[in-house]
Amino acid sequence: MLPDYPLAPNGNYSVIMDHILHALRYLATAKLGGLACDSTAGKRAPLFIGGDSAGGGTALSMVLKLKLDGGWNPNGIDTSVPNALPNGKMLAGAIVFSPWTNLRCDSPDYYFNSFARIVGAGGGVYTGDLMFRGHPYQNLDQFTANAESYVGTNSSLLTDPVASPFFAGERELGGGGLPPMHFSVGGSESILGDSLIFAQKAALYGADIQLDVHVGMWHDFPMYSEGCGHGAELWQAIRVLNKTGMFIKKVAAARRVALDFGLLWPPAKFHPGTPQTSYVYDLTRDGTEQWFPKALDTATIQMSYIDIGLSAAPPASASSGPSVVVVAAASSALGAALMLAMQALAARAWVRRSPQVPEVKRPLLIA
Repeated sequence: MLPDYPLAPNGNYSVIMDHILHALRYLATAKLGGLACDSTAGKRAPLFIGGDSAGGGTALSMVLKLKLDGGWNPNGIDTSVPNALPNGKMLAGAIVFSPWTNLRCDSPDYYFNSFARIVGAGGGVYTGDLMFRGHPYQNLDQFTANAESYVGTNSSLLTDPVASPFFAGERELGGGGLPPMHFSVGGSESILGDSLIFAQKAALYGADIQLDVHVGMWHDFPMYSEGCGHGAELWQAIRVLNKTGMFIKKVAAARRVALDFGLLWPPAKFHPGTPQTSYVYDLTRDGTEQWFPKALDTATIQMSYIDIGLSAAPPASASSGPSVVVVAAASSALGAALMLAMQALAARAWVRRSPQVPEVKRPLLIA
């Protein structure tokens, strides 16, 4: 489902959040039997939220709002009464591409990843985020103006921990209630820090975080999967789309196992962690062996192609990559069952609820 909400300046943060919440509430109770994803209480299809760029930041704001409105807090999950969505529905997961989380627009990468041309004896080369080619201070002024338009007349929202998730702390992130989240971000983009810092803090407070950094990619590159008119697909963007689908399937399977065991989803973890981070390098272009010797770094090559569905065949040295994904996808349900059983028995980080036997047909995705 793609909500049609008014963009700034016609719609501000509060208006946009209200539109998204209404869309989520509709999906939480919608009878969509024709799509094999009935979300009534008997079916309990998993509900995901996602977005890119400013929409990614808003999606994360909604994740935090639902956590707080549901009563989750660092004082203990036993005081929680999830009721923000109908029938006690909770988000199964979140997927974001290059999310804009810092409305102050002063993350370090705004400066260090600014677009630049380096001239030397070897000729000219380009570095940084090609989506924003102005001087760092020009970009700062432009982004700040967009942020002020987004929050409307309430400038305090620029650092509000929900409206501007970059500033979220223990209250917003601790005590459980955060669903698994998948971040895809370009390594050269101006708002790289918006993803890295939020992902690190969320993981520190116990959230399950997958963070994929595509080195050399610009802001919101997954939206250019067709190849920017070049005639060939952008394989990094295709990889992100495939990883998104795999993440949804994996989380949906884990959630189903949790509910089969009568456990609450999302899991309530109280021990600090770190994001599961992958750096994805482009080893397909001419001259990359100078920087990433294939003979010395086979693991990096395999990780670069740990995906399926690429329109162009990967180099022969990377042919073993897709087989890894097939094994992981085939074993996701078993792995989820073992993980949940160990956490429930050993860590006791889960909250008991009345046993249910849900039937997951197809995930619902709101973007």
